Amino acid sequence: MTKADAMAPIVALEGTVVLGRTYQAYKRGKADEARERFIEESMGSIVWLCGVGAMNKLGDKIVAKILKKPGANFDVGTDKVLRTPFENFMNKVAPKGFSAKQVALIKGAKVLTSIVITNLFIGFVVPKVNQALTRKLRNDRKQPPEAKGPNPSFKGGAINAINAFTNAIENTNTGKLLSSDIGIAGGRMYNARRKEERREVAIRDIGSIYFYMWAQGHVIKLLNLIESGKASRLNPATVETLHKHLVDYIKDKNMNVEEFKKAILGLNSSDIKYNKDYDAVFKSEKPSFFDKLFKRKPLEVAKVADIENLGGDAEFLKRVREMSKLQPKRVDEAVVTKQQFIDALNKAEINDPDLLNKVFYDFTGGAHKEEYRYVSNSKLYKLKKEMEQYVETICKSAKDGKVNKELLGKVQKRNLMYSGINFAAGFAVAAAFLSTFIPKIQYYITKKTTGVDAFPGTYDFEHHHET
Repeated sequence: MTKADAMAPIVALEGTVVLGRTYQAYKRGKADEARERFIEESMGSIVWLCGVGAMNKLGDKIVAKILKKPGANFDVGTDKVLRTPFENFMNKVAPKGFSAKQVALIKGAKVLTSIVITNLFIGFVVPKVNQALTRKLRNDRKQPPEAKGPNPSFKGGAINAINAFTNAIENTNTGKLLSSDIGIAGGRMYNARRKEERREVAIRDIGSIYFYMWAQGHVIKLLNLIESGKASRLNPATVETLHKHLVDYIKDKNMNVEEFKKAILGLNSSDIKYNKDYDAVFKSEKPSFFDKLFKRKPLEVAKVADIENLGGDAEFLKRVREMSKLQPKRVDEAVVTKQQFIDALNKAEINDPDLLNKVFYDFTGGAHKEEYRYVSNSKLYKLKKEMEQYVETICKSAKDGKVNKELLGKVQKRNLMYSGINFAAGFAVAAAFLSTFIPKIQYYITKKTTGVDAFPGTYDFEHHHET
């Protein structure tokens, strides 16, 4: 539930939403509205959660045939200086007769096609099927046919920019889901039978986006802030890995807090001393617009070979080489970031490359080391920062100034408890709005504007106003 880009919370939320909205629809419009809502929400959920991904996988096979490279699959995300899966692919696989721009365009076209097909299905096909089914069933019940509205018909540069868009859709839940939301909402509104139904669709679909995508995270951050003063909390899966490492390190000892903190966290980065000649081998891209806006320092990267040429302690150089294995080689050259260089100098347990590799592997499913996959370095080192905060929490929890296995166990259990409580609270808020409050708001607005509390898909509002 708490792993990076986890789908499980979204699937669980969708189940709640389908049931909640179907129930609310039945209360107002009985069988007709409940049936339409169930079909629309369940089909929408399946397509929303799986549609773009499934179409992408099919598209991958087509792209591989176009490039004449069976089984070739690659990410196009990049941080420009550290992880460069697209460059790796072009340099090692190099499809004959295709330039980098052409390959990027083919990949981008694949993603756009998957979005369009998915959105057309859920935004245009499902509403039409739903409406036709309702008309048929109402006619079978020998009720007067519903007043028909107009029958609408379908109306219709750079490599980095293309790749950034493609990666966002392929490799992030936010990108995948938002790319469907816009088309689904637009298609449903276009195919609404009358203006009252179109307004309800807009309120429901557009009003739901925030609660699907961000509400849970915001509630969790707020509760974390209230409980600990920190908006983030280390996820339970990473805590489990870190806890085992700390228990193996401390064994049956009772360590003084300061001794424990220094052994696990080491020195502050600002206190690390080294030969400034090393700085010359680190290179970075020019700061981007967002780097300047948020005053972020661009990622600095050096080749391991350049660091080795400057010499140094054998143990330090070994740690640098181990740090370089936390990401794939960049076009066949081992590289490290400036942070990894500092961590190699700072001999602390939290900087142990074996520990970081285990944590990153669990967090990314091993993608952090694959040469044709992209994982954001900032996301990984945000996770490492949360590990450091967790160790700080252990130190603050040592009321008697001692750290031992018992204390480690208590802190782990407390973290799990608050993670569960805060996740449940965030889930409950999102589910309540999506399944109940938003439908009630759309129903209230229809009643307030028309004077009738009825399902606008089948109710004859014009006849009502005439009488």
